[in-house]
Amino acid sequence: MKKVLKPFKFGTMKTAADFEKTMTEAGLPFPVDENVDILAKPIQIGDKIVPNRLCIQPLEGFDGEPDGSPSDLIRRRYKRYAGGGAGMIWYESIAISEDGRCNPLQMVIRPSTVQSIREMVEEANAEAIKNFGRRPYNVLQLTHSGRRSNNKQWQSTPLAVCENPYMDDHNSIDGSSGKITIASDDKIEEIIRGFIDGAILAKQAGFDAVDVKICHEYILRELLSAFTRPGKFGGSFENRTRAVFMIIDGIREHLGDSIDICVRMNAYDCVPYPYGWGMKKEEGVMEPDLTEPIKLCQMLVERGVRLIDLSTMMPRYQPYGRGLMAEHEEGPEAEINPYKGTFDLLKATKEIKDAVPGGIFVCTGLTWLEQFGGNVAAGGIRDGWCDLGGFGRQGFAYPDFAKDLLQDKTMYRNKCCVLCDKCYDLIQIGHCQTGCVMRDQEVYLPLYKKNVLKK
Repeated sequence: MKKVLKPFKFGTMKTAADFEKTMTEAGLPFPVDENVDILAKPIQIGDKIVPNRLCIQPLEGFDGEPDGSPSDLIRRRYKRYAGGGAGMIWYESIAISEDGRCNPLQMVIRPSTVQSIREMVEEANAEAIKNFGRRPYNVLQLTHSGRRSNNKQWQSTPLAVCENPYMDDHNSIDGSSGKITIASDDKIEEIIRGFIDGAILAKQAGFDAVDVKICHEYILRELLSAFTRPGKFGGSFENRTRAVFMIIDGIREHLGDSIDICVRMNAYDCVPYPYGWGMKKEEGVMEPDLTEPIKLCQMLVERGVRLIDLSTMMPRYQPYGRGLMAEHEEGPEAEINPYKGTFDLLKATKEIKDAVPGGIFVCTGLTWLEQFGGNVAAGGIRDGWCDLGGFGRQGFAYPDFAKDLLQDKTMYRNKCCVLCDKCYDLIQIGHCQTGCVMRDQEVYLPLYKKNVLKK
C-alpha cells in the first residue's frame, strides 16, 4: 500500500516566513510572499475579466444524477464555491458521452441536461453577485474518461489508445481494470465530434470558457503519449496532438470567439517513455523533458488558447523515482513525498511559463501547503511562476478560502483541508458522492460511515 509522507508540522509554523525557511532548508524553495495583496488583482482573458487570481480547480464530486444532470449536492457545491469569492471556477469534468463517464454519477453534457447545467451556473453566479457584486469567470471541463471509464454497474470499461504496461492493470479509479479496448481512428474522431458538440452546449449553458481536458489519465492526455500507436493519431508529435487541434478548430468553426477555449494539461506524466508525455525520450527513464509540452503550449497560444492549467497525473507524484507506479506498489519504494511532487510541478509550471510568455498559467497542488497555499500563490505570481493560484481539494474543505485571503489576508488553519484522503475513500472504496468528511461532516460523514466504514 502506498505511503504518503508528511514530514512537516504545519501547525507549528506561525508565519509564512517560518514556512519558507522550513521548506528551503528541505530543498524545496517555494516562492513565498507574506503580502497576499497581489491575489486581488484582476486579470483579463480575451474580452472578459477574472476578478482575482484565485481559481477553484475541477474536482469530480461523483454526485450527479443517473441521467447526467447536476444533483442538489452539486448545485450546493458550486453555490458555496461562487459565494466563497474565487475569481475563477473551473467546473468539474463533465462527460461528452455516456461511454465516456468515469462513474455512473458523473455529469454528462447533452441536450437533455444542458438546461439544468445552466441553472446550476446561474444559481452559483447569483450567490457571487449577492456576496461580492460580481460573478466569477466560469470554465467547463469536458472529458472522455478513456481508460478510466466505468459503466452503470461500476464495472471498468477501459478505452485506451495504445497498450501501456505501467497502466494497463489498474484503469478504474478504484484500482481495478476491465478488458481494455483499443480505440480505432473512427472512435477517436467520434470523440472529437463529442468534444465539439459539448462546447456548443457549454456555450448554451452560459460558460465563459470550455476546457479541452488533456490531463491525468484520460483519453486526450493518453493520445499525447501515444508514441507506439500507428496511424494518424500516434507516433509523431503532429499526430499525437492532432485530436486536440481538430477539437479546437471545430469549436472555432461553430462558435468563433463567442466562448474562450482553454486546456488543463499534464506538464509531464510520471510514466517513462515511450508511454509517458513530457518525459525524457530514453526508454524506462523517469525524468521530465518539457520540450514537447512547451511546444504544445506555444502552438496553443498561437491559436488563441491562452489559459492553461498545468497538472500531472496527480500533484503528489514526482517525475522521478517511481512516479505513478508508487500508487500501486508495496514496500519502501512505494513512498510518495507530495511536497517534492508539488514543488516539481510548480517548478515545471515556471519553466513552461517562461518559455510561453503569451500564456496565462494556473498552477496546481497548493492544497498540500495548507494555510500557506495563498502565500505561495502570491509569491508565484510575484516571481512569474504562474498567473493564478489553483486550489483543488481545498475547495471541498474550505470553499470561502478566497474571501479570507482577500479580506483577512490569511487562510485559517482550522478551516483548511487536513489531507486525510477521505474524499478519495468515498470514491475509491465507497463508490458514492464525495466531499470533505472532516470539514463538511453534516453531509459527508454519514456517507463515509455507510459506504466506506460499512457502519
